[in-house]
Amino acid sequence: MTGIRRVFAALAALAFALVVAPLPAQAEPTPAQPPKLDVPAALTALETTPIHRAPGAVAWIDEQRVRAEMAPNTRILVAPYKGDNYPGKDDYQNQVYNPIEEWAKRTNLRLIKVEGLGVDVTDGPGYGPSDIPSLRQTTAYLDVTQSVLTLARLAKGVPRDQSWRFEYTNDKVVPPTPSQVDAMARNLERTKIYNAPGREDPVLADLADQAGRAGITLRVAALPRLTRGQPLIDYAPALAGRFPGEVIMVTQGRWLDAVGPDQAEITSSRDYAYGRFEIGSFTKGSTMSDRIGTVLERLHTLRNKKPFGRPQPPAQPRPEPYDVRRTISAAAPWALLGSAGVLGGTGVFLWRLRGRRDKVDSTELRIASAQAAAKISALGALVLAAEERGDPVDSAVAERHDTARSLFDQAHTPVAMAQVAKIADEGIEMAGDSR
Repeated sequence: MTGIRRVFAALAALAFALVVAPLPAQAEPTPAQPPKLDVPAALTALETTPIHRAPGAVAWIDEQRVRAEMAPNTRILVAPYKGDNYPGKDDYQNQVYNPIEEWAKRTNLRLIKVEGLGVDVTDGPGYGPSDIPSLRQTTAYLDVTQSVLTLARLAKGVPRDQSWRFEYTNDKVVPPTPSQVDAMARNLERTKIYNAPGREDPVLADLADQAGRAGITLRVAALPRLTRGQPLIDYAPALAGRFPGEVIMVTQGRWLDAVGPDQAEITSSRDYAYGRFEIGSFTKGSTMSDRIGTVLERLHTLRNKKPFGRPQPPAQPRPEPYDVRRTISAAAPWALLGSAGVLGGTGVFLWRLRGRRDKVDSTELRIASAQAAAKISALGALVLAAEERGDPVDSAVAERHDTARSLFDQAHTPVAMAQVAKIADEGIEMAGDSR
């Protein structure tokens, strides 16, 4: 995955141009790399303090509330994004993952690691946003409190199906005042890509030209991240009224709103981009230009190439968490289902058990791989059969299928592959219950 992410970091901003129009490669400045985590220093600090914030960390947590939920044997490390600091295949495994796991075992402590915006716990799952409001809170405010609270509660023995059941109030989303709309509209009249003062990740100006070559008139307002307690001003709908027929994007922090003609396709494309590259965004720290380029590429595909897509299912009850976190850098329910998971109202918990890269018997891995592949194929047949009958596809079933497919290529041990098969089994069982 490291090699794939490095290639994406270099090429994603050009992907839209390469796919939708025969444009020459555009030079792109290399984003500044986040500082590399000093693992020994961080672990030393955690021996005497329950929460350690490493240099370069960006995530915000409500420490007072989190400390109230922490068990005595729990520690929290808030670390910077990975960036491109681990170029070798096993660099991250050897320099970060293994030392942290070994330290946790030696000290008999549970360590919750916040890496960029990604959150996980040693010898346990990872956790992330489960719906659009929590995704917006996490990305606009860089607020990972909900994820950290969930894992802190889990680490102290709260049952998994209860660990996420607590009240957490997201910040308000409010409409802009007429004067605010006027001011922002003037900015977008002067330049189609407006980067506000204080914006840490400026959006590239040539995205508007690339969009124009594909027949999309694009305007982007890139605003700074928000702080807890500050309302999020929902500029995009009002600005769309000022620029009819155009696609208006407003990014605040790492959150992106998009409004324009064919709104369902625009929203689906936005959700696709978040789902498909969540790992790159949350843990590595990809740029907003990459995110917007992916949205535009997907939107062009939906409008012009008419890709195969399953019918959007009706809203489903919130499914229970399952044992493997969806590493949705490769695929996600809203990536492959036209936003079925998000637009259908289904919250999906992003759990992941860690696969260990110890010495593995290759025969066991081949057997486990074959078993997982067979289960994924069987689940896929059930989803396809429902589609062919014209029945609505249960979003939880389709999500299990897409998750298993995504994780199959990333599982490198028999244990990890067995977890992939377990996800497919859950989908098969759900499909049977829904018939």
